[in-house]
Amino acid sequence: MYCINCGKEAAEGAVYCTNCGAKLFQKPEQDMSAGQPSAENVKQVITEHNQGSSQTASGASPTAANTYVRKKINPGIIIIAAAAVVVVAFILILGSGGGGYKDYKALAHAYCKAIYREDVDAMIKLFDKYARKELKEDKEDLQEAIEKTKDYLNYAYGRDWYENIDIGRKETVDRDEGLYRAEIEIDGNFYQYLGIKKNDDDRYYIDEDYFVYY
Repeated sequence: MYCINCGKEAAEGAVYCTNCGAKLFQKPEQDMSAGQPSAENVKQVITEHNQGSSQTASGASPTAANTYVRKKINPGIIIIAAAAVVVVAFILILGSGGGGYKDYKALAHAYCKAIYREDVDAMIKLFDKYARKELKEDKEDLQEAIEKTKDYLNYAYGRDWYENIDIGRKETVDRDEGLYRAEIEIDGNFYQYLGIKKNDDDRYYIDEDYFVYY
């Protein structure tokens, strides 16, 4: 018989290998004569074992010992992370007043669109958060003003007046206060100046104190 640890031949009936001291595998007497591994087979087993150990240590992975195991992600962590994102977004919205426009022309177009659609809620959103509270209290009066303005525009420029709007240049009214006025033209003709302001968040809102400049 041969030692499976070092491959040296050992005496029949020996319990331990006299070369390396490893414990020898003893088969029942009826199986001792059948299926005994040869020295070549034992050496092959030892070689494969050593190669597998070195590959595992170096990061290669043909063996099961080095098989990548995907870790399960705790669903609670995902929920907490998603909740954190929602909270941050909510804070940012409150901090910026929940609206405003980076481009003053986009603000002026939204103003005209709110009139064209007679949408008082859309109009209120064009003001900063401090002005919105008062406007909501006077919502009925604002709705009436929007409807009258639309009637005038329909009469003066036709019902398709919104399709012929052009927003002109922005003029400075008070640089220190961040106040400006934007020129609105319809059909190539001057219609009005829209009073706008730029807040600390670098966004434009309609100026509630000077709604229209003449």
